[in-house]
Amino acid sequence: MPIPKTIEQLQHFLDTHEDFGKINGQEVVSVREDIKELSNIFVPKDTYYKAVLRGTVLSYSKSQIASSALTLFLTDESIYSRQIVPKPSEPGWYNTEFPAFVPANTYELACARAKEIGFSESDLLTYALNLFANNPGINAIYNAYVENLCKQHGVNASFVELKILGWLKYQARKKRLELSLAAGEFVDRAKLP
Repeated sequence: MPIPKTIEQLQHFLDTHEDFGKINGQEVVSVREDIKELSNIFVPKDTYYKAVLRGTVLSYSKSQIASSALTLFLTDESIYSRQIVPKPSEPGWYNTEFPAFVPANTYELACARAKEIGFSESDLLTYALNLFANNPGINAIYNAYVENLCKQHGVNASFVELKILGWLKYQARKKRLELSLAAGEFVDRAKLP
């Protein structure tokens, strides 16, 4: 079948091939465009910082970090094997919120699996963020980035990390100021995908 090259050919294709991607009238792929807001889900502070530092070096937003982390969770072999997956930490250790927006389908799949292994939402996000932050490839990129800045400026890694976190705080407050000025009032909390 030739590739459509005009609007009319595209329309004809769609009109005559409605069964493409369907079995017995049911679509084989369900593409959902809805987004789930993660709010009031807390993780340990060190997990938060470790994931955010690595994600920032990759130019990821918190939403992109969370989406990547949940995907890593869903592909982690230990949650499907007969291995006992330890809970990431005690509930009282969850003291830092990780607000984000993630694809609803990914989140629902991860929550279903987490429930099967006895994880709360905080357990799930903590475990997922730890998978992200401890991923060898992500760590290699992060370590090379930090090492380069250390050499370039004659400073140590702790100083670079402090400056990355400072940059993040500055960007968040800059965005909050923009939103506040646009709204004509102080925006208490900016939640952006």
